[in-house]
Amino acid sequence: MTDENEPVQHCTVDEPVNLPTALEAAAIEYLDVDDQRTIVIYQQAILMVIASKGQATAAREFAVELWEEPPDGLPRDPDDLITAFLDELLATTDTTRVEY
Repeated sequence: MTDENEPVQHCTVDEPVNLPTALEAAAIEYLDVDDQRTIVIYQQAILMVIASKGQATAAREFAVELWEEPPDGLPRDPDDLITAFLDELLATTDTTRVEY
């Protein structure tokens, strides 16, 4: 469940994305939770990726929540971290983000 204080970005893409395949192509560590949710370790942060339209293997819309910031103690903007993750993830696909 989303905590209203946690940073979240919603993403809509023009073609369905297979999130596990894209994560593997980007060499980003992840763990499938169920058909719609995937836990991701990105730059030592813990993210939850939730397919809101479709399943994780064919998502047209999904949300990325920051669950835990990196433990390194360096100040980072959570929205910038999520944006960097989305940019890296979508760079491995043939789709583009159509809504921010």
